[in-house]
Amino acid sequence: MDHYIPKRRIPIHYWSADVGAAEGQIFLDLDPSGTRHQTILAKLNSPSRFLPVATGPDGRIELVSRVRLLRLVPGPDVLHSDVFTRGFAPSREEDAEVWLTDGSSVTGRVWMPLERPTQRISDFMNQRGREFFVLLKGREVQLVNAAAVARMAIAESAGAPLTSPGSRMMEPMPTA
Repeated sequence: MDHYIPKRRIPIHYWSADVGAAEGQIFLDLDPSGTRHQTILAKLNSPSRFLPVATGPDGRIELVSRVRLLRLVPGPDVLHSDVFTRGFAPSREEDAEVWLTDGSSVTGRVWMPLERPTQRISDFMNQRGREFFVLLKGREVQLVNAAAVARMAIAESAGAPLTSPGSRMMEPMPTA
């Protein structure tokens, strides 16, 4: 038997492969003990197939397929702690431009929690599957569906040589 879980409404702007851009409100679970509230990122990465979204002035509920959801931006007054939890675990941000399957692109910093110090952004993205990830764009937080990413351009790592050691060995040695 289902039981009622207290919820709160969070304003969002979202893009879907089927509808394009739309606005609404999603519902986040409130923790009755008050110690750990659900975040938008956790809601998007839950195993549920559909995301309930309240739309229009009458609050009509629409079920949006999470698989067809491209990206989501919380309203400007939504607290970052309601969007995702940084916590105390190590993380890194990488500048990137992300092109989505609908042809749109977004530029920002991909925030990724580190599972190991040598983790690359390609490792992080390959582990996402159909999960959403955080893209920081100034003060705005974008939650992007990894399955909707067509390609991503990232800056070359600082300090990495542009030529391979083999090509440098082929250069003629200076003569004295």
